[in-house]
Amino acid sequence: MPVSAPSNPAVDGGLRVALQEWAVCCAALAAGRGIALVRKGGVHERHGGLFAPEHERFVLLPTWLHQDASRLATALAGDLAASATPPPAGSIPVTVWAEVARTWRVTDAERLDRLGEEGLWSAAELRRRFAYRDQPWLHVLVLRVHRLAAPRVIADHPSYAGCRSWIPLVESVDTTASLPVLADAVFAARLAALATVLDA
Repeated sequence: MPVSAPSNPAVDGGLRVALQEWAVCCAALAAGRGIALVRKGGVHERHGGLFAPEHERFVLLPTWLHQDASRLATALAGDLAASATPPPAGSIPVTVWAEVARTWRVTDAERLDRLGEEGLWSAAELRRRFAYRDQPWLHVLVLRVHRLAAPRVIADHPSYAGCRSWIPLVESVDTTASLPVLADAVFAARLAALATVLDA
């Protein structure tokens, strides 16, 4: 079931909200190796601990907490070593931002099995997240990822800690002159393929 995401326009040329995700997944999205993320919720989420697609545009904020190769798609598991070492304490590297192209609230687990490597996670991990808290659904977000004109290192902040998806940033990230990771035609074809699976 597709749902729309509320707008979150850039402020003064920059973005002030981030979506937190494993560093290995951020790297895969930045390389165009996947275009989708899934979400159910974390212990510090709003909305009763459940995720909501609150923003349309956001920085991808890498995290090194709980990264586990066994939970990733096979093709991505081997990349974990390159993303296993966190940056120096007090700093977070940022290279990309994303906008939501389509969002679905999936209530049929079999459709998740057809995400393939676009979803980044193993089939077992998708099923685990689907069944989390005995609520059989997941949000699937298809992202158009953009590379910043230059990598940025932002200061870590205590408010960024915890298992939460949405992170209000203390300082904005400038998106001027950023470029899409994937060409328009390539992204459109991959989005159409996922829509065929998720709209069925």
